[in-house]
Amino acid sequence: MRTLRQVWQLIRHDKLFSAIYIFGTALALATTTVIAVIFYTKVAPVYPEYKRADTYYFESLNMQRPNGSSRIWNVSYDVVRDFFYNLENASEVSAYFDDWEDHYAQSAIGGTDQLITFRGVDPAFFGIYEFDFLAGKPFSQADFDSGIKSAVITERTARDIFGAVEPADVIGRYVSVDFKEYKITGVVRQGTPTEESSFGNVYVPFTTIDNYAGSQDWPLIGNFKVLMVSDKPEALRQEVQSYFDRFNNSQDEYTGYIYAQPVPHVHKAFSHTQNSDFNLVSDLMQILLSLLALMLVPALNLSGMISGRMEGRLAEMGVRKSFGATRGRLLRQVLWENLFLTLAGGVLGYALAWIFMSCGGMDMFVSDDIGRASEVTGEMIFAPAIFGFVFIASVVLNVMSALIPAWRSLRHPIVESLKEK
Repeated sequence: MRTLRQVWQLIRHDKLFSAIYIFGTALALATTTVIAVIFYTKVAPVYPEYKRADTYYFESLNMQRPNGSSRIWNVSYDVVRDFFYNLENASEVSAYFDDWEDHYAQSAIGGTDQLITFRGVDPAFFGIYEFDFLAGKPFSQADFDSGIKSAVITERTARDIFGAVEPADVIGRYVSVDFKEYKITGVVRQGTPTEESSFGNVYVPFTTIDNYAGSQDWPLIGNFKVLMVSDKPEALRQEVQSYFDRFNNSQDEYTGYIYAQPVPHVHKAFSHTQNSDFNLVSDLMQILLSLLALMLVPALNLSGMISGRMEGRLAEMGVRKSFGATRGRLLRQVLWENLFLTLAGGVLGYALAWIFMSCGGMDMFVSDDIGRASEVTGEMIFAPAIFGFVFIASVVLNVMSALIPAWRSLRHPIVESLKEK
């Protein structure tokens, strides 16, 4: 309580310094908080990817011929149907179609074309990814097997296409995607583009997509990526590897390389390749060093401010030394005083980061490539991990900015300090 009173007295005595210090700290921590939230949404269990800890991905296959020619692509429908759907070491398996093309949607009765993220999926997709259905339900297995044109859309897409409507009002209506009409069976809450596998605007059975089975000249490759949920990752990898080993040993015209797949979610989030060179510790260290670099410049500025302020407090420190206060005790007092100011800046920075991201500022760092704003939810920005990060960042910034100038000032002999009075 005594320290708090001293901090309040210092704030009242030097309002300009306090205001600049708190606001400067807030800007620094707001930037690092935004970056922390982006990385948090990529790796933490957030909507709708709550099963990330047990989710594994198989996304690409490198097929090579003895003459040196090769092709890297996704896997074919035949591999999905005959092998992946029958995995023994996965509790859930889903595949989705990825053709790398632009798709447009509009109301079946006309309207402006909307560029969308289009997903051809299977019913199991809605089991692995736990979407919040605001109205309706996923398309059925019967719809999928029969190739019936059904669709699940997001509430934002519903507003873009149909205007200001309630989610329940669009169930049973039709949306046109690339001039094909799909009957809407469900409306879900939209995720964020950082969720690369689950994010979409319109989800349809991939059996309704022309040539989904593929017509590649190369075996095994096509347009499908595979998701697996398993609590036996090593057994799962061995099972997948054995399948491709059998293919490689059955003929000598092609060799298929799958690298380290299937890979866990953290591997996919931090690495764009599926090779075995991925090192999580190394990647995390790079991120931490980047965040420290972001705080270095404001720390140097704040350090200069604190150094000037300490020069003005030399007389005060000299008096306290003459009454028996040790250098360590005075140093702790200065660090505590600045920590409270830094925490106040942290709270303000947290609020600024929330406002910035809620107003679409997050799209400066991540985008779905079609100009739609990212969805920033409470579970992202108010997560305990983010709170903890802001607190630790505040402490680090406080130590970086206050320790050296305070230590240098307190090294002055008592006589010299009293002369400043």
